[in-house]
Amino acid sequence: MRQLRVWLLRLSGLFRKGQRDAEFSSELESHLQMHIDENLHAGMSPEEARRQALIKLGGIEQTKEMVRERRGLPMLEVLLQDLRFGVRMLSKNPGFTAVATLTLALGIAANATIFSFVSAAMLRRPPVGDPDRVVVISSINPVSSWGINLNPFSAPNYFAWKKQNRMFADMAAADPYASASLTGDGNPERVGVMRTTSNYFSVLGVSPQLGRTFSDGEDQAGREHVVILSHGFWE
Repeated sequence: MRQLRVWLLRLSGLFRKGQRDAEFSSELESHLQMHIDENLHAGMSPEEARRQALIKLGGIEQTKEMVRERRGLPMLEVLLQDLRFGVRMLSKNPGFTAVATLTLALGIAANATIFSFVSAAMLRRPPVGDPDRVVVISSINPVSSWGINLNPFSAPNYFAWKKQNRMFADMAAADPYASASLTGDGNPERVGVMRTTSNYFSVLGVSPQLGRTFSDGEDQAGREHVVILSHGFWE
């Protein structure tokens, strides 16, 4: 608590710096004059009395600087001085200021966009049950000119992997780039859909807000006319 009070006093000193400096200068001058008077009573000449008084106080300016450092926040004061100097320099050259501001804005926007992508793709945990145990499997084209290239795999490959699986608790397949025709009210509309196996939601460990997930066999031909709407599409 005592340390907090000290920091608050130092911070408040930044807003009354001129007044506090004037008060301290007046107090220091009174102490200096008191030492000079003592030296004069001791028989010293006026010049020697002042010199000895300054030696005893350690120098006027040195003492002022020492007190300023103890009662203020030197690093913050230097930062504020640098900011004021920077503003003055930029105001003298509006053309350079405009270019610098535009460059900073573009740099900040680019960094914010990249961070948002990285955060969404790599840092945030996916909204599924037990995400540390969920992995994505895909085929790879080793001769791609762009390095490792993930390719879609066929249904026979999925069934073969699922049959030979000895590592995962379960496997589901999904095609996130499919489309379908929406009809019933007005003109037909082509909408993006994700085709999945019936166990897709159970593998991810999630359930819909309303209704149910797919039942076994609803991914088979003739029974695949069942959909689950996303919240955005439902709205």
